Amino acid sequence: MNYSELLTVLATKLQLPKTEVEKRLEETTAIISAELVKDNVVSVTSFGTFEVKKRQERISIQPNTGKKLLVPPKLIVRYRPSVAFSKKLKELKS
Repeated sequence: MNYSELLTVLATKLQLPKTEVEKRLEETTAIISAELVKDNVVSVTSFGTFEVKKRQERISIQPNTGKKLLVPPKLIVRYRPSVAFSKKLKELKS
């Protein structure tokens, strides 16, 4: 599902115009992004938790040449699904 398809589904379910749904979705993602930038954890009930983690620097080996490279530390966003969401996924596999 891409962004446009998500907007269409949400607009249909909420019975709102796509422009209004797009505005609300953008506001939601902006709020989540702002909280993650502040290094806060964002939990969405029955969906999951987003948090920023620091990945340590490490040495990587380039497979073609065998040359060692230093990969600098960086921040990543980690998502952990909620227990309810994980159960729904397991039910789909069955």
